[in-house]
Amino acid sequence: MGARARGANVLAALAFASTYGAVPASGFYNIEGADLGDLGDKQGLIPDDLLGSGREPNQPTDDVINNGASMTVPVDTRLLGLWLRLHFGAPATTQGYPAIGSITFNANPAANDTITVGGQVFTFKTSAPTANQILIGATLADTIRNTVWALNESAVAGVAAASYSTDREFKSVSIEHKTIGTTGNTFALAASAASVSGATLSGGSATGPYNHVFTSGALALPNAAIEIGHPEVPSFHMNYGVMANTGSIGLQRSGLLNMVQAVIAQGEKLATDTTAAGVPTVFNNGVVERFAQGAGDILDRGVPLAELVSGEVNWNNNLEIAENVREDGRIDGADPGQFQAGARMTMRFKDRLYYDLARARKDLDLAFRWRRAAASLKIRLPSLRIPAMVAKPVSGPAGIQQTYEGTAYRHPTLGKTLIITLVNDVASYA
Repeated sequence: MGARARGANVLAALAFASTYGAVPASGFYNIEGADLGDLGDKQGLIPDDLLGSGREPNQPTDDVINNGASMTVPVDTRLLGLWLRLHFGAPATTQGYPAIGSITFNANPAANDTITVGGQVFTFKTSAPTANQILIGATLADTIRNTVWALNESAVAGVAAASYSTDREFKSVSIEHKTIGTTGNTFALAASAASVSGATLSGGSATGPYNHVFTSGALALPNAAIEIGHPEVPSFHMNYGVMANTGSIGLQRSGLLNMVQAVIAQGEKLATDTTAAGVPTVFNNGVVERFAQGAGDILDRGVPLAELVSGEVNWNNNLEIAENVREDGRIDGADPGQFQAGARMTMRFKDRLYYDLARARKDLDLAFRWRRAAASLKIRLPSLRIPAMVAKPVSGPAGIQQTYEGTAYRHPTLGKTLIITLVNDVASYA
């Protein structure tokens, strides 16, 4: 008697197909760590409805074949890129580091103090700031927030060549050039009442990690073959025409960081005793290096959300299944519909900042961000609208929380609804 199949020993491999429904002869990747759910053919039976033969039923009839699953996959530094390619298509990849720098404040600036960024002077004011002016807040943290927002929203070409952020200490403005490589090393910095990291940004290089940028909106999406193997039996099951429909990643204080996704497949081949995936490519000797929940954050226009309890980013390719009539009972394919994306943020009710922004119909530029050593993941919704009215339920004497459910849409300049940047040591996902 052979050994029983066990989930702990399951083998899984994925390869992208150039033709819908095909199984590639090579190019498989080991996708260790993924919970593939119940991916595989599922065929129901239609009960007989003939009358006149008494109460005993006649033989049922086979129904159509469906294949799809809800999967939970780890949000890690390398394998995640394969799943993101399935959702969005091949990324634009650039090797290197962007030039970076910072402006650090020891105290709240005074009226008419200045900073110079990318050749543009910004002046601090105590009230009613106009173009190229920054409002001094009641605290340094308020001023840092106002500075980051003003720089990120600047229409000046030299300023817009970089992105700006701060951390939860709210003492400095971090600056990162948007072009990977040496271009940003000449980006100028100066300040009258603060410390700059240098006269220019530095560290831009054409060597180093790989920056993979996945974007929404592709008219055609990839399909893949996924083999699930149970070596104890042995039994290997090849699913083909697999396409990604929905995805979501939640952020909370602790726990494992996972992506929940729904996929739709055309079918599954008959089980075999041996693998058809050959020897799959394995990233980093099969070590799955996950991003940690505790290393994540959500930023709005470069500023961490205050009093954040939890969050989630989600998207939907709205695949329309082609349920054409076929003698084999399978689908003809799945066509991408209108892309949708959004975010949910639950925050403790401490001030009226986001209440006021929502009432003013102010769009957010939201970024979910995680880091692990030299690797990083950023999921950006550059135009996110949150409802103007949000409930603040009072359910007891404890703190009050409010949840914002935002809807993303195409950014007027970038032309994209969702932008995901994965930085790692993988040279290509093409």
